[in-house]
Amino acid sequence: MRTVRIETFGCKVNQYESEYMAEQLEKAGYVVLPEGNADYYIVNSCAVTQEVEKKVRRFIKNVRKNNKESKIVLTGCFAQLFPNEAKKLPVDMILGISEKKNIVDYLLSMNGKKRIFVSEPNSPVYEKVKGSFEDRTRSYIKVEDGCDNACTYCAIRHARGTKIRSKPIEIFREEFLKMVMKGYKEIVITGVNLGRYGKDLGTDLVELVKSVENIPGDYRIRFSSINVEDVTDRILDLFKSNPRICHHLHISVQSGSDNVLKRMGRRYKVSDFVRVVEKLRDLDPDFSITTDIIVGFPGETEEDFLRTVKLVEEVEFSRVHIFRYSPRPGTPASKFNGVVPEDEKKERMRFLKEKARETSRRYKRKIVGKERRVLAEWYVTKGVLSGYDEYYIKHEFVGEGVGMFHDVKVKSLSEEGVISCRVNMVERKVSSRK
Repeated sequence: MRTVRIETFGCKVNQYESEYMAEQLEKAGYVVLPEGNADYYIVNSCAVTQEVEKKVRRFIKNVRKNNKESKIVLTGCFAQLFPNEAKKLPVDMILGISEKKNIVDYLLSMNGKKRIFVSEPNSPVYEKVKGSFEDRTRSYIKVEDGCDNACTYCAIRHARGTKIRSKPIEIFREEFLKMVMKGYKEIVITGVNLGRYGKDLGTDLVELVKSVENIPGDYRIRFSSINVEDVTDRILDLFKSNPRICHHLHISVQSGSDNVLKRMGRRYKVSDFVRVVEKLRDLDPDFSITTDIIVGFPGETEEDFLRTVKLVEEVEFSRVHIFRYSPRPGTPASKFNGVVPEDEKKERMRFLKEKARETSRRYKRKIVGKERRVLAEWYVTKGVLSGYDEYYIKHEFVGEGVGMFHDVKVKSLSEEGVISCRVNMVERKVSSRK
């Protein structure tokens, strides 16, 4: 019996590709372990920041220290972008992103020598998975790869390719249907640049979702990250017409300063972002918006930073992911003047995190007393469930039944989310008569 453990870093696209590798390995007779020691370790890496690179390196070194006989395969964005750096790590094989889909063949070809297989990222998106090997309630469907933006700080577009490559609608629909039939309650549609889906096929994200709107079942749909300029009126109409789509979007704003956005190579202004937020909140006042922000980008002044703080306070994001800028080799921004000192980056990050916590709590206070539908995903303790609602707010409540939807009412705030109680049918009937 050959055992494999897959360790995934980074985005939902990576998670999907790890699921695909796991299914191919299981078909070939390997046993995929969620944790513990294994004969093979596949490290599906990320390279979006220096910090995540350090985590990848640290994990590999710890595995090698504690599992001297195990074989380690490094793949993902770090392997794709920096194969010569990866070669210095104690791994047995280095695979690029396109090579992931042939993982079984590569494992069988291992011969004791360190080998590198990294090709240009131009493969069409045809993979199909049957379900998540780690998460039995939520599953991901990757529908697009590649990014045709030109953000000056980002190296991922070079790892993933600069051309949009979309999954044909008929393949997506077949995969989606199988997920529903297997009982997955939440299906996340994901891509490297999701809003550009279909540009190469003469279609778009709206048509993709419409292709599955008549599939029956007890499930909901969530979108992964999307860019500001891709939240069109047609996308907004989708939220109005399809009640299965979660009222939550992750829209990466990156900065609240037009000057910084211009230096970043982003294709919008702060006013464009605010306009999108207003449209979403007109559709639903509780519409949940999460975001990414980079602090300390080269040339970011104190005034630029304070504009970002102001934007966070005004929008009331339900969650903000904050990153200190770190230069990525080969990107234009790595050569920009106006480098912000590390101490200043840390202070700005600390200050913004505190503001983001305050505004997140303000958002959550507004939903106290409201009913939500929570997908229970795990037990906190015996008899206490936890999971996320359609707005991507984390709930804890007394109940039984992981993998099921539960109707709850929000009672109070917790550190990470809210405390709720289940709404029984008697209470609902009384409330509806009022």
